[in-house]
Amino acid sequence: GGGGGPPPSLDATEAALSSIRAAPADSSAPAPHEPLASAPWRHAFSTLVSHRAFVSDGFGEVAFKLEEHWEFAVGAFTMEDVARDVTLLPPQFVASGMRHQGGVYNQPFAAGFSFADVDTRMDSATVVMLNAGFLVPKLASISLAMLEATGLPIWLNVYLSKPGLATSTQLHTDAQDVVLVQCTGRKRWRVYRPPPPGKTPSLDPFARGKGTDHMEFVEEDLLIDTVMEPGQVLYIPAGYPHTTDTLLEPVEDEVASQPSVHLTVGVDSHIWSLSYAHLRQHALTRAGQPAALSDGAPVSALPLPQWLRLHAPLPFGFLSARHLAAGGGG
Repeated sequence: GGGGGPPPSLDATEAALSSIRAAPADSSAPAPHEPLASAPWRHAFSTLVSHRAFVSDGFGEVAFKLEEHWEFAVGAFTMEDVARDVTLLPPQFVASGMRHQGGVYNQPFAAGFSFADVDTRMDSATVVMLNAGFLVPKLASISLAMLEATGLPIWLNVYLSKPGLATSTQLHTDAQDVVLVQCTGRKRWRVYRPPPPGKTPSLDPFARGKGTDHMEFVEEDLLIDTVMEPGQVLYIPAGYPHTTDTLLEPVEDEVASQPSVHLTVGVDSHIWSLSYAHLRQHALTRAGQPAALSDGAPVSALPLPQWLRLHAPLPFGFLSARHLAAGGGG
């Protein structure tokens, strides 16, 4: 909300969100056409995106980990599902990070790849099933649940990591606001406050740490350092640097031996120019005015809190407003 002050603290937002509870499957009656398995996902996503604290101070602004477990997500997608479904994806949608000529890039699999190839590559790297929510039936209903809850364009990736990876994903930023749901195994996440865009004006704040752009760890900017357990949920806004690993303290239990499988459900606001910054730029362009600030400085020169607020995504469901208005009522 409004003003030019700093974003709300992580503790305040997490405390406000502590009332969110995901109902068990039998407490949310599905429509006749709806698969029973997707009912708790629909309830959880709709509860999250309608929560006052998340809508006003969380979405696009604060990274946080929910205190609640989404029990229905435990084992919702496993390596057995991967073995069955991974070859439904074209090879360019299944990839892992690789270092090449001083940079970090995605290396896709070759045509005709098999699950055995995926398993082998997981010995040394995290494998991602890109856009799996569009192509894997079991995940499509989860994608649809998020789409209906947010009213915004979304996608779903699956990340696969075996235990013992010192770096599962390098420190980087993304253009999506994401809800991460751990299904099996464990993974450590560290999330950092974004660096001021003005320090690197030639670089895209939503694509840092990729290619030959190497981000440096700034420990005083660390916001979250947590190990995700099955059924736990983490939210990371677009532009927030994060890194992962599976090099964890030894724990003698069944989960410790499982590969980490988590779903990343992303909201594509920035990809589709659905942010206040894009609206401002579009309006100024249509008026024949420059997109710079009033003093001629680029937008990247704004202090970080103001830059983040300007680049916040448009509200959930805003695309539905005209349809609701056309239907009458208050």
